[in-house]
Amino acid sequence: MKNSIIVSILTSVDQAEQAQWMTQQLLEKHLAACIQQTSGISSYRWQGKLECSQEYYLNIKTSPELKDRVMAWLKDHHPYDIPELIVLEGVCSKEYGEWLYSATLDENNW
Repeated sequence: MKNSIIVSILTSVDQAEQAQWMTQQLLEKHLAACIQQTSGISSYRWQGKLECSQEYYLNIKTSPELKDRVMAWLKDHHPYDIPELIVLEGVCSKEYGEWLYSATLDENNW
């Protein structure tokens, strides 16, 4: 059952270059198996005003064992004062889970 659990961590940044750098770093460090990047318009209230801006969204897929390390890395490297960091845990297919665990396998992570 261990290999059937997946964690998705959602976050957003306002620069495409920042999204790409974060993606590359997390993958190179074997902290994530897959990161989907999408872009869109984000509308929100900030400091009492309504804002609307282009943002780049990251869906970071990792194992439950690496969740805290990914969250710590994001807190240290995220450009926002108050970053969106949403953790979702779910069940995936056995085959996808095995791939995810093998893709994040690195002697420094385990």
